[in-house]
Amino acid sequence: MSESALDQMSDLLDAQLDDLEDLPEFKPFNAGAHKVTATFAEKEINGKQAVELGLKLIETLELSDPQLTPDAPGTSCSMAFFLDNEFARGNLKKCAMPFGAALGYSTIREIVEGVKDVECLVLTTLRKDKNDPDRFYLNVKEIQVT
Repeated sequence: MSESALDQMSDLLDAQLDDLEDLPEFKPFNAGAHKVTATFAEKEINGKQAVELGLKLIETLELSDPQLTPDAPGTSCSMAFFLDNEFARGNLKKCAMPFGAALGYSTIREIVEGVKDVECLVLTTLRKDKNDPDRFYLNVKEIQVT
């Protein structure tokens, strides 16, 4: 371990508990219309190959439930498309097509490698976990590259 890494470790061990960051929350955006930056990436999740669509919120334009508080700008969330599942591949195609059309890409690889912090509008809903009724996942219904 380098001297710098040892110093960082020592500083961390001397820090007050209240000074440490809280565990990041796994929470999708509230359902609605959002202006975001989008980034595709290859991922391996629990030993399965996937493509991830990461979204970083610029602003919430409209919420499906106006009673909810908009998420803070800079909030991030993502969707994973497992490549061994035909429904996930179909959803990947649906989400990737607007980027291909807007940026002139024709393959998934071009989109995954080329879409990094691309500004777009997304219309989202929430999907309930089939095993945990308190857990929700982001569902992107529509994307418009701006």
